[in-house]
Amino acid sequence: AHLHISDGKSVDDEGLQIGDGDLDFIALSEWLVKYAPGIGFIPEIWQGHKNNWEGFWKAMDRLEKVLK
Repeated sequence: AHLHISDGKSVDDEGLQIGDGDLDFIALSEWLVKYAPGIGFIPEIWQGHKNNWEGFWKAMDRLEKVLK
């Protein structure tokens, strides 16, 4: 089991790059530690596979800075 993590804005914009939307990733990190310890994740970024997975790797870099 793993989670797909992305950012979003309002009710229509989903799959945004991590940090480009409204999600509080520090609060998410605290929630994951408490309620989903040991569960893996993968970033789900719109068009993240293009340019040799550039969007995916950018998301991973940003997530590593805020997720515990």
